[in-house]
Amino acid sequence: MSPSASERLLLGGAAAPLAGWVVASFEGRDRERFLHSQLSSDVRGLAEGSSQLTALLDRSARLVAFGFLAKRSERIDLLMPADAAGAARAALESSVIADEVRIRLLETPGLQLALGAEAVRRMGELPVDSVLSVAGWGSRGFVAWGIGELQLPPLGSAELEARRVLSGLPRWGVEAVAGRPVHETTLAALAVSTTKGCYLGQETVAKVASGRGPVRMPMLLEADGGAVDPAGLARRFFAVGGEPKAGQVLSWAEWEGRLYLQASLVRGLRVEGLAVEAQWEDGTRLAATVRALPLLAAPAPEAWAQRLQLAAVDAFAADREDVAVRLLERALAVCPGHADASESLGVILGRHGRYEEAIALMRRLLEIDPSSVMAHSNLSLFFNRLGRIEEAERAAAAAARAAMRREQGAREREEDARRRSAAAAEDRGRRAAMFREVLAIDPDDALANFGLGRVLAEEGRLGEAIAHLERALAADPRYSAAFLELGRAREVAGEREAAVDTYRRGIEVAAARGDLATASTMQERLAALTAPGDA
Repeated sequence: MSPSASERLLLGGAAAPLAGWVVASFEGRDRERFLHSQLSSDVRGLAEGSSQLTALLDRSARLVAFGFLAKRSERIDLLMPADAAGAARAALESSVIADEVRIRLLETPGLQLALGAEAVRRMGELPVDSVLSVAGWGSRGFVAWGIGELQLPPLGSAELEARRVLSGLPRWGVEAVAGRPVHETTLAALAVSTTKGCYLGQETVAKVASGRGPVRMPMLLEADGGAVDPAGLARRFFAVGGEPKAGQVLSWAEWEGRLYLQASLVRGLRVEGLAVEAQWEDGTRLAATVRALPLLAAPAPEAWAQRLQLAAVDAFAADREDVAVRLLERALAVCPGHADASESLGVILGRHGRYEEAIALMRRLLEIDPSSVMAHSNLSLFFNRLGRIEEAERAAAAAARAAMRREQGAREREEDARRRSAAAAEDRGRRAAMFREVLAIDPDDALANFGLGRVLAEEGRLGEAIAHLERALAADPRYSAAFLELGRAREVAGEREAAVDTYRRGIEVAAARGDLATASTMQERLAALTAPGDA
């Protein structure tokens, strides 16, 4: 893909036909309660006008369907793969007993997908009943039908497929297959709520999550070089080390000059940053680095708006005011309460005497953040320019009051921080005393040595911390968390080579135990310490 592929949707937008998907609509007074009990996502917690990725499972947590669920005022829509729609509808209709729920497939001619900042902005201009918001394919946007050409730049099929693969969005029949356990797919992380109440398959999902995790699960392999035919590797198993079926290639994508294979990997290989060499039966070899999914994800609204606002400042400085206005409008579409974007757009509107528009913008900001000093101050300025002196004075007074409240809040936060610091010191002392009592009875107790080592490290007493963490590992060589803490302590103490050795040994232990979060954290630290040029 072009190096500008990510930037294009971050600052602009693009659209593509969306084939192979359908929209089911759920109406009736019990629709929300019913779907909440049937689907894996938190339907009740979904805000009106928003959407979420969800899955329909059977009682054994095997996939029936998945899709994007969107809540409206009078109905709930589900965008799902067409090939899964029949089974999904049958399963849901069979579960409707005493509920008032009606299910129907909508007519969706000309289904289109639009992604990017401009797509988010444009969504507010389109008919609500023919638009469904989505966060997928590594961005945010919407799916629309029956509204004609969207007048957005085309999103090519190769880029769309790459975005699908690297964002972890499964394709029905490839990465997501009817009857496949959900915990063996990316949907376990993307579409399953860990906090909601009961739903079909919940018991199995919880059991796997509380254990060592699934035996196999999709990750990415980022090729480190070499020429391979990725299409020829699809669906094929490969070996890594002494594991003959360490993984199976599911799909592949090229992105910004790099080749990625999405593969279902065994537990011991699912460590972010782990270097592996995959080998196929025909002799094909590929050196690669394990990467977590999603590699592409929809940016957080605040960070996204900030990037757009900075681009707008650059455009304004280059005397491209029209471009700056468009970028700021997009920033406020992706994050309506972004203060910097609101101020920048208000300044530009004010420069052109568009004071009423600027006033409306500041008032919208105050609805979101009533304590905004900047919004009150700008209102005072704009009212003054219009000769509305009384309103200007009220806004100036409000700005002064907001500034005083902000200063008071800052003082209270400082005092709260001091109290928390004192409480933390007291807690460290209590924990240290508890661990020392245990060690007085058994100096080799692994848990007590680990706990005391952590406390001492928090206090900066690194030599003592390292000694206790080493003793914990001597007592329990499979204590993966102790490897992580020992590596951190050695890093802070400046013992770089010792830290590298600790992390390497710890990664092997943690991966073998299935403690993949700890293994990934150690792999990140190891990569940072061994990066070229690292001192």
